[in-house]
Amino acid sequence: MGYMGMYYNILQYLEETEAKYRDKIAYADESEEYSFTRLLDCAKRIGTMVAFKVGQHSPIVIYTEKKASCVAAFLGAVYAGCFYVPIDSQMPLDRVKLIFETLKPALIIYDDTTSKEVDDIDCSIDRVHISEAVLTNIDQKRLDSIRCESKSTDLLYVLFTSGSTGVPKGVTISHLAVIDFMEWICERYRLDEAVRLCNQAPFYFDASVPDLFIPLKTGATTFIPSKMRYTFPKKILQYIVENEINTLVWVPSALCNVVNCKAFEIIKPSTIRLVIFCGEVMPCKHLNEWIKNVPLAKYVNMYGPTEATYACMYYDIERAFSDEEVLPLGKACENSAVLVINDEGNVAKEGEIGELCILGQCLSNGYYGAPERTKEVFVQNPTNDKWMEIMYKTGDLAYRTEDVFYFSGRRDYQIKRLGHRIELGEIENAVISIEGVDSACCLYNRDTSEIIVVYSGTNKTENIASYISKKLPGYMHPNKYQYLDKMPMNINGKIDRVKLNKLYAEG
Repeated sequence: MGYMGMYYNILQYLEETEAKYRDKIAYADESEEYSFTRLLDCAKRIGTMVAFKVGQHSPIVIYTEKKASCVAAFLGAVYAGCFYVPIDSQMPLDRVKLIFETLKPALIIYDDTTSKEVDDIDCSIDRVHISEAVLTNIDQKRLDSIRCESKSTDLLYVLFTSGSTGVPKGVTISHLAVIDFMEWICERYRLDEAVRLCNQAPFYFDASVPDLFIPLKTGATTFIPSKMRYTFPKKILQYIVENEINTLVWVPSALCNVVNCKAFEIIKPSTIRLVIFCGEVMPCKHLNEWIKNVPLAKYVNMYGPTEATYACMYYDIERAFSDEEVLPLGKACENSAVLVINDEGNVAKEGEIGELCILGQCLSNGYYGAPERTKEVFVQNPTNDKWMEIMYKTGDLAYRTEDVFYFSGRRDYQIKRLGHRIELGEIENAVISIEGVDSACCLYNRDTSEIIVVYSGTNKTENIASYISKKLPGYMHPNKYQYLDKMPMNINGKIDRVKLNKLYAEG
């Protein structure tokens, strides 16, 4: 690969970029802007404060509203030789407490929006208000000494994702994994200081990784609009136009929302040149609307769980797809590899469905404070019996045709019914492709062996059922259709399957 040798710490990006683009804006929210110089200064001040309070390699929780100042706090934790854990002011307090039980943070950096919640949490944890932290005088000697001891495999951050047991899992990511991904994405898509990003994902979600680190690497600018704008897609398109945004790294649900709310009928954001989506399946019907309304942009489908930093696979969309088609996952990013492993533990043949497994520099160091959970999914590569080579089992099903990989649903969404193996995702995709359906979620009640489709949009149930009866074999036909005005979303902006399961498919 050749381009990583000189970088072992993400702060090297910041320092190099600040020397080149001092007064250029790095991050801007609705009320505040941080130039690279201001960012560097604040990060060093916060870093000095953290270094006086805790030892290196400690977890530092950044518990604030999503703003530009968060980035200074993240980098401040890193200057102190620690790793950061973002927790948003919008996160439910019960979930925060569960995270703290696993994490046992050394320090909480908070702001006015979270001061009440911080008071309700274990009082033995040291805490400091972000406005107080930035008043600390920089101790450059101390920061230099910490840097001398740092290495590329040190943790950069921990992101907590939903665990199947209800206890959130802390996914650990190193400097090396982020640097590796940044070098690849910036080179592949020629990202430079002219890039203007519009952040959509919360900072505790891995979909925000490009928004956070591309400016540090290239001198680009990330704009951080308020969450309210995403509730009204017209407003987010207006914001994109006003701020001359040219690059979007969004989850598909956010892109679909723009289409479903018919925002393109009012505004067409002509400045956009690159749209990357990752985190869930992007329906071709909605993608085609984006391509029609924003034709000058390049569109990229990326795939990767939080355990693979942000993405380990990519597919550049360079041909037309019909509304019914499923986008390919594509191929592995540089320095990553993917295998499809069948039920016998062997590499699947071409066209055979198996579990998608990931290898390479992108991989997490495992789950924080959970060695047993780590061992379940971070395993030895079964094709290598000569040396230790860790592979991550994603729980996603996929198959390969020539060199291109295709998603085939989640292992958890695969059911056996009337003697047939069924992918719920296939039913879901067929429903979403129907005109007048905005979004859909396919569920299975194991007690009654019923398939339930929950959907939103303007189409009627009888029309959908009629279409599906012609499109899919009888054993795949849903037993029930449930219409909702609006789909519930989880804290990451994806359809809340857990909630829908509880409401319609359990008991």
